[in-house]
Amino acid sequence: MGQHRLDDTAIWDEQLHYSAKFLPVRLEIYFTTCSTAAENFSKDVDVSLCTHIILIGQLTLDNIGYLQVPADEISQGFSLLKKRRNDLKLLMCLTGPNNAFTTLVSLPDTISAFANDSYTYLKKFGFDGIDIDWEFPTWSGDARPSDRVKFPLLLKALRQKYGKELLITLAVAGPPTITKVAYDVPSFNRYVDLVQVMNYDFHIFSYLDPVVGFNAPLRKLRTEIGVIGEMNSEAAMKTYFKMGLWRNKTVFGIPTYGRGYRLFNWRINKPYSLALGPVNDYANFEDLCILLKDQERYKYVWNDRAASPYIYGVDKLWDSFEDVRSVKTKAQYAKSLEIAGVMVYHIGSDDAFGTCGNGTYPLIRAIKEEIKLLK
Repeated sequence: MGQHRLDDTAIWDEQLHYSAKFLPVRLEIYFTTCSTAAENFSKDVDVSLCTHIILIGQLTLDNIGYLQVPADEISQGFSLLKKRRNDLKLLMCLTGPNNAFTTLVSLPDTISAFANDSYTYLKKFGFDGIDIDWEFPTWSGDARPSDRVKFPLLLKALRQKYGKELLITLAVAGPPTITKVAYDVPSFNRYVDLVQVMNYDFHIFSYLDPVVGFNAPLRKLRTEIGVIGEMNSEAAMKTYFKMGLWRNKTVFGIPTYGRGYRLFNWRINKPYSLALGPVNDYANFEDLCILLKDQERYKYVWNDRAASPYIYGVDKLWDSFEDVRSVKTKAQYAKSLEIAGVMVYHIGSDDAFGTCGNGTYPLIRAIKEEIKLLK
């Protein structure tokens, strides 16, 4: 990927900008856990897969915008991964209801308290930084127009508090319809280390729009026009670059999970066919590859434009998912952009135990190989 890169301990100057350095490409992976047992991290996580691991679902905001940290057992367990690989970067992902983020950024006092509290927590456990997943400023139904303006104030306060000691990364929307409303993109260049574009969830079942669609299409289909033609990764990346995001800050998100639907008629199964509702039983790659072994009931279809497959069956299941071919194609595209790296969401949806017969974590390993991280 691109050679004009930002150091993880980037040079700090008086204007709160960073100086570029030469670094190998990053591969970041989201990890989720409900466990409080420290030993489970060592058992469940392969630290050779990536450069950064981001733990999501544990660091949250309460309804009035104050930081809620996980139990010490979880934090300690996650931090132990450093003992297995000392150059691995560990980040905690901040999530919470949209109104909690709005409350957080509404007052200087809550911003200051969050900056101080998060710094203390991250340093206590030796983490490398924070990842902020606000879905989504200004855009969401309970958001405020001021979110877009006030979000950079939070980022500025964090950078002033963290200095060059800790990383600040963001998980940001893929659909350009959200991006154009939600974000002051130039502020990301000023205060943030890495911006991870969530190039997935472009199509989700809705009773207002009850049709099937690709979860993470790379390019628009030839029949897609207008706003629908922007629901793809290529349009997402072009939008961020047009809005000013620096390539050496940009990370391309690739999912390992799929999205399922129940078809109205299994014989009518092309993208945008009528659906009765969502199906959540086959979100993981392991589940889909098991179904594909039953070739009498299920058929695999590849779409070149989307660079994605889907499966449909006589039971009316329709599922957009990722396989080795699709993630390699998307990693190749990301590599061509000369950006900072690739993010994967998430490790638990890959084939962790090699059930499909292609070894453990075949999707993540395919991405890693494509961006030349394998040694």
